[in-house]
Amino acid sequence: MKDRKDNKDKTRAPILAAGGIVLRGDRKPQIAVVQLRKLSAWVLPKGKLAASESAIAAARREVLEETGHRVSIHEFLGTLAYEAGGRPKVVQFWRMQAIGGPVRELMRDVKAMQWLALDDAIAQLTHAREQAFLEHVGPLALKSAERSARRAVVAARPARRSLIERVRPAIDTEPPAPFDIAAYSATHWAMHAAPSLAADAAPIGGPDTAEAGEPDVDAAAGLAAAPAANFATPELRPGRLGNPDEPEPAGGRNLIEKTWVWFRQTTLPHRPRRD
Repeated sequence: MKDRKDNKDKTRAPILAAGGIVLRGDRKPQIAVVQLRKLSAWVLPKGKLAASESAIAAARREVLEETGHRVSIHEFLGTLAYEAGGRPKVVQFWRMQAIGGPVRELMRDVKAMQWLALDDAIAQLTHAREQAFLEHVGPLALKSAERSARRAVVAARPARRSLIERVRPAIDTEPPAPFDIAAYSATHWAMHAAPSLAADAAPIGGPDTAEAGEPDVDAAAGLAAAPAANFATPELRPGRLGNPDEPEPAGGRNLIEKTWVWFRQTTLPHRPRRD
């Protein structure tokens, strides 16, 4: 008596199945529907769970067998329950995205497969229960697919920017060094002015070491090698070095004063002499 009851319970246990709302394309997604050889019915791709198989694994396997496509599985869409052969049947569906083209032939139980727009797919289905289900979850699947496509585009943007930055040559953005007028003045004077002024230099050893009017080579060399500080910022005295247009004092100018006047006349703007 107990064995008969167990067998009766098993025959009344629900049939567990799983499948997918399979989409293809991004801008105008299409939905896969399959035609079974039995009664030539058009249905959504789905199938029964094997022993010890999870619903999501069964959904992936059944879609591959009935459509020939590998898929990526996304959010859960809902459950369709109805009676089949005197037993309740419960089918779980996920949104799926086809990856590339078909990778295998259709299983023997499937006669044909089509990719259709949502409204055409609803009209193509044979059973009213699947038509109502797809009419309800189809728009949700399309919106989810659109959001996923936008997120993929946004996620790809930083990668493209980093690729451009790797290819683009580096640009030196360091500011130029400040212009050192003191160093420039000393270098410019040593290169150009020292030889011409050497003839006017007094002998370093005094009047007894060189004849009058004869240039002293050692004195010129010493002036050319003098530190920049000796020529960069001489003291300005009103009435003499402050204005190069002032008449030269009766006592004359020494070599440093002559150098400073020459520098101001060649580098600074000319100021008109006041009457």
